[in-house]
Amino acid sequence: MTEVNDVYLVRQARLGYVDAYEELVSRHTGRVYRTALRMLGRHEDAQDVTQDTFVTAWQRLSQFKAESSYATWLYRIVTNKCLNRITRTKAVTPLAAVAEVAETKIGPAEQTERSASAEAVTAAVAALPDVQRIPLVLHQFEGLSYAQIADITESTVPSVRSHLHRARRTLAETLQEWR
Repeated sequence: MTEVNDVYLVRQARLGYVDAYEELVSRHTGRVYRTALRMLGRHEDAQDVTQDTFVTAWQRLSQFKAESSYATWLYRIVTNKCLNRITRTKAVTPLAAVAEVAETKIGPAEQTERSASAEAVTAAVAALPDVQRIPLVLHQFEGLSYAQIADITESTVPSVRSHLHRARRTLAETLQEWR
């Protein structure tokens, strides 16, 4: 069976086919949640922002112009929701479990080391200024191109490159002891 593209599903959802929107939510929930989790650092906040993102997307479906992909449009919404949440709370609490632990059996010492290093990376990413954290999360963790990030953040590709460079440099300095 051929998979239906997002633009078709958006058109159907605009016509009132709720199943089409449910398919869009199903397809994109993982990436929206991961982005929110990496930007906010807390599971509960990421869940709230994910839900809020899809409610907002549903309400603004008529505004989607298909100039970029539906995923890019969602990234813009989730990024803005995360920034709003960060601004309101003023503090990002690191999440110790952001790193996905392999299912192999490891000893307690190695598990403790992995957990500590994951916590350090999460805290370091959370401590980055928003202007650096957003491109870092979208590029390193979500695999978006510089052009897509520039579209989402409404900036330029050189600006995205610059912010990514600064973020990486800051992380390298912050995490130097973990090398």
